Amino acid sequence: MKKFFLDTYIIFKEEIRILIRNPYWIFFGLFEPVVYLLLFMPFLKGIASAPGFPPESTSRFFVPGLIVMTAMFNSSYAGFGILDLLDSGFIERLRVTPVNRLSLALGFVLQSVAVLLIQSIIICLVSLFFGFTPNLIGMIFLMLLILLMGIFLSSISYSAALLVKDGGMLASVINFFVLPLFLLSGIMLPLSFAPKILQNIAILNPFTYAVNASRLLSDGMFGESTVIISFALFIILCTIGLGWFIRVMKNTVA
Repeated sequence: MKKFFLDTYIIFKEEIRILIRNPYWIFFGLFEPVVYLLLFMPFLKGIASAPGFPPESTSRFFVPGLIVMTAMFNSSYAGFGILDLLDSGFIERLRVTPVNRLSLALGFVLQSVAVLLIQSIIICLVSLFFGFTPNLIGMIFLMLLILLMGIFLSSISYSAALLVKDGGMLASVINFFVLPLFLLSGIMLPLSFAPKILQNIAILNPFTYAVNASRLLSDGMFGESTVIISFALFIILCTIGLGWFIRVMKNTVA
């Protein structure tokens, strides 16, 4: 058991060290979400009085959704990092090492989730200057939901990367699935603006529940059915996604 935790920590620390040594990632990776606050919030203020727009302030509508959007895109593109390791031969060299294969998978996922949590905290802090006043306990629960989403999406992304082994193909696969989920989640604009058929399709989108739950949690509304459904969905998806990644990693480094 000690070796398992030690191997996980070593992989996690090495992946974090690679990111920190890249000054471009520190600036663009961490502060990219802030650009959305600076550039998109003014657009929302212009349509806040339109029929069908939720009654809450634009910051209470947009900031929780932005955190979910950050989880969707950043975690789903995590697989590109493992493609670099494939190209450099790092994954191939792991075949002859005694490193625990489960620790290897968890180390990659934890690195992706740690970055996501840092980005989410930065968004919350910057959004305070835009009038966002969330419920503190609710935001803690939101971070837990984001954690589940990050584990699920990064696991799927890593698995897809190990299977397709090509950056162009991986980008196509990610965009094919993530973009419709994003557009039908109500992050940027209320789903009430969409045609009825799209609203019905959005009911099948787990990220629709995550976005709605994020707004409820930021208001401190913990017991709403949408919040409970969202956590249940992503606990299941997280288990499935992580299990798949562990299996693919074991087969790759067998």
